[in-house]
Parts: sequence; C-alpha cells; structure tokens
Amino acid sequence: MTTAVQPRITEAQLERAICARSFQRFLPHVRIQEPPVPGVPGSGGIIPFLLWPHLMEFAALLCSAPLVALLKARQVGATWLIAAYLAWLVIYRPGSDWLLLSRTEIDAVDFLFRVKAVLRLLPPHLAVPIQKESALSLLLANGSRLTAMASTEDAGRGHTYSGVAQDEADFHPYLSENFSAVKPTIDAGGQLLMVSTVNKRRMDSLFKGLLRGAPQNGWRTLFFPWSARPGRDQAWYEATKAATPPSLGMSPELYMEQEYPGSEAEAMAPSRAMAYFDPDALAAMYLDCREPEMRQGGLIRIWRKPVVAARYIGGGDVCWGHSSAYSCFPIADARTGVQMAEVYGRPEHDEYAKAIADLTTEYNKAYFGVEANGETTERSGLNVINKLIDLGLGDRMYHHGPNWRKDETSRGCLTTGATRPKILGELAEAVRLHQVTLLCRDGVSEFLSFIRNEKGRAEASVGAKSDHVMAWAWLWEMRHHASFGGQGKPVYLDAGWR
Repeated sequence: MTTAVQPRITEAQLERAICARSFQRFLPHVRIQEPPVPGVPGSGGIIPFLLWPHLMEFAALLCSAPLVALLKARQVGATWLIAAYLAWLVIYRPGSDWLLLSRTEIDAVDFLFRVKAVLRLLPPHLAVPIQKESALSLLLANGSRLTAMASTEDAGRGHTYSGVAQDEADFHPYLSENFSAVKPTIDAGGQLLMVSTVNKRRMDSLFKGLLRGAPQNGWRTLFFPWSARPGRDQAWYEATKAATPPSLGMSPELYMEQEYPGSEAEAMAPSRAMAYFDPDALAAMYLDCREPEMRQGGLIRIWRKPVVAARYIGGGDVCWGHSSAYSCFPIADARTGVQMAEVYGRPEHDEYAKAIADLTTEYNKAYFGVEANGETTERSGLNVINKLIDLGLGDRMYHHGPNWRKDETSRGCLTTGATRPKILGELAEAVRLHQVTLLCRDGVSEFLSFIRNEKGRAEASVGAKSDHVMAWAWLWEMRHHASFGGQGKPVYLDAGWR
C-alpha cells in the first residue's frame, strides 16, 4: 500500500499566508524610504517601518471600517501607513483597483511613490512583480491597479474603484465634487479613506463636516496630536515653533495650530492667531445656544418671546446671487443684547420683507436697519428696503441719507470701505465684553470662522459664511440710531448695554 506524500509547506509560504490574512502581521516586513533630514548626518534612507502604538490603532481601524477619516499632526507616520495598507491590499487582493487622490499632481506622484517603495522593499517571497508603471499609475502581475490623480473637478468620475484614498483631504480644491464622483465606489461596498492635517483657512470643508458628523454618519474617525510620535515633548514643540521660517507667510502661532495641533478641539477650532472675534467669548456663548421654535418652514426662528414695553433692535443682510449666501435678520433686546429671534433663509425679496415686517411688529415695533448693498442688476438690498417702506416701516428703519423718502439712493444701511471696519470693530468689542449673546448655533459658528486674513482684512474663512456677522454688525450699529415710540429722536443705549 502506497502512502501519499504530503507536500511540505515552506516557512516562506507560511509567512505569506499569515500576511495575507493580517495587515498587522504584514507590517513588520515593511521598509520605507525616508528622505534625509537637512543638517542631520546619517538620517533618511531605507529604514524599517516603526510600529508605533497610534499607528497600530490606525491599522486596526483600516481593516474594520469602510469609511475612515484621520485628522492628524504632521509627521506622525500616517501617510506611510496608508501606503503600506495599499501595498498589502494590491498584493493579497488580486484585481484590486484603487484611486489615490492628492491636492496637486506633484503630491499625487509622491503618494504613489510611497506605495511603490513599500512594494519594492518587501522580501521577495511577499512581493508581486510590477507589470507596468508610470509616475501616476501602477499595474501588478496579479491584475491589481493603482491610479494617482490630482483633485480636479472631474477626478474619479466615470469609474467604480475598489477603494479611494485621499491624502491631505482638507486641502483638496474639489473635495466635495470628488466625493460625489466616487460615491458609486462606496455604494458598491468599496472603501473610502481620508487623511489630512487641518486647513485653518477653510472652516466649513467637507472633511471637517464628516469629522463632526461621525459616527452617526457612518464614518469612523481618529485624531493624532503632535505628541503621538515618540520622542516629542514640550521642548521639541517650542523649538519647532521658534524655527518657523518667515517664508511660510504665516505667524508661528498659526503654523503650529495648523501643522501640529495638540488636541482635536484645537485642530477643529478656528485659528486663534487669525480669529477676528474673541474665541473664548464665543465658546462661552455657544454653551447658551439652543434650538429655536420654527415658523414658516424654518424661515423665522424664535428663541424668546417679546416682553411688554421692552425695546428691540434688528439688522438685516440680504443675499444677492451667491449660492452659499443667505438672507439673515436677527432681533435682539436693546438693553441686554440677547438674541430674541431671526429671519434666515433664501426667500424671495417680497417674502423676506414681509417676514421682517411681521417680526419687527411682533417685537414691539423694533427699530432696525437693512443693508442696501447688492448686485447692480438685482439691487437686492434696496429692493427689500423699498418693499419694507411700501409696507409702512420706513420711519422705523435707519437710512444713511436724510432725503430717503424721495431719493432711494439714500435708503438703508450702506456698507462701504469706511462703514465696514467701524461696524465690525464695534461688534468685535461687544463680543469680547459679552455685550451681545447669540442663541443661534449657526450664527456663533459663522462668528468663529470669521478671520483677519494675511493682509489684515476681516472676512469669512474660505468656504464659510458671513451672513450672521454682517447682520449683527448692523444690528449693533442701530444702538446709535434707534428711536422708539414715534419720537423721532435716537435713544442711545451704550450705557444700558454695559
């Protein structure tokens, strides 16, 4: 009787089988190609991938969730881990088809280079031959493919991938468009990975929105502070801050907030170095925010009902064509500065004027101003003001010219190079001194994302809104002009507000 000889499994075959089942068991075989550090002899070169604890936590998450977003400080090893993960997938999942999206084409080349480096530096018994490659693509002998692209408006459209990895996602110029383009990949059961440091100049990005909405939105998230990398301490932080090169065009404080945040709250908050309004005062204000009573499908929001004999003032901003702009009209108590209600949305001009008329009448015939600025062809602000005058509210409104009854160019509030800095500056002082209290979360968020740019101009961060800010700026200005009871004389409220 002949006994069948069982084939012997070699150690190399066993090791390959173990790596195929576990990304974590694959990682000890990974080597990476680091560039030399200027001024540090012997730095850089080919080194083993270091299995730091925070990276092993990230590795476990990558293998367990289809939607993963990582917010991180710089140089914590996350990009190399993603490169190792992609190398593992294309080796042990034959036929994989991954898209790598980066901010620019140069960044895309670098992203794919890291994956190529991992593949080439593996032990031979774990590797798969490269069949074809270019600076932006890679095809393995097992049919797996990697394609790298810059974040253009149409990147990723028209093809369903096994997965998509986006490096420095918060800086992608077309992140929202790319997300829509690769949605079929998600719908088909693929994986989507976003990894990024924080872009402090863009507070309303899709990346930050996904982080804020997790885990209810299906995304799993992690945050790695600057201290996650072993060997970094406070002395390292201070030395790095002191060495911030002037050529970056940003202050050392902004540089460290953006590149080396110490907490998720610091990373997600607007830059203290660029903030126009006092962040601490706004943080305290945010705690008082609450959900309003909604009227007219949410166009009118009510936080507090009017009190008999109380005096109220309001200010209005009118959207004029921008898809991201909204009309906003808050009302506040003229003595306490506390928000009572607001009109907010994108109504037609007549609907907006009627809502303002109804609300100001309800709040004891509040005194108010509406910005007259607007696109020349639409005259958005002036159109609303004219309709309010037709509704009989002309004497309860502020007008920048005395002849407003006959000359419509004298009507309403006019935002100019002279008035804008004044009204914003006085509002900033009011926020710092806790003289105003917004109860609207959307409003406080807009105040938080309002910055002073590198040239010193006050403006909304890229992607953020300023509708509440400008409406409140004119509301606050009304304390200099408000008259009540038909007396026609201003009632100066400065002392009462303090």
